[in-house]
Amino acid sequence: MIERGKFRSLTLINWNGFFARTFDLDDLVTTLSGGNGAGKSTTMAAFVTALIPDLTLLHFRNTTEAGATSGSRDKGLHGKLKAGVCYSMLDTINSRHQRVVVGVRLQQVAGRDRKVDIKPFAIQGLPMSVPTPQLVPAPGRAR
Repeated sequence: MIERGKFRSLTLINWNGFFARTFDLDDLVTTLSGGNGAGKSTTMAAFVTALIPDLTLLHFRNTTEAGATSGSRDKGLHGKLKAGVCYSMLDTINSRHQRVVVGVRLQQVAGRDRKVDIKPFAIQGLPMSVPTPQLVPAPGRAR
């Protein structure tokens, strides 16, 4: 019988509201809940962006307020990121029981209205002992 892969965790670094946060993903959890402004939309945007790292296919809008207009403070993906480099990383186990981390490196483009630079990546063959947040440079430190 062929086994399925699974998501182990989602790590957000420097996203709006999340400086460095890892969410463990359980097989039995199917709901994301919380009050207004808790980060549900930001978390799902980070998850989808790591899965589909193509800006032509990603369209996020502000759903925080009923009838939000284009003048609202949330400007799609751009509005979900903080200034500087941001990461969204999915730690997975594939059907061959190998650890694979897929993700994106994002950055707001200075001088361009709501533009975001996105670079996808995948890392294979990592030992389980390496925490996902340690795979990217710490803020202010180049690698």
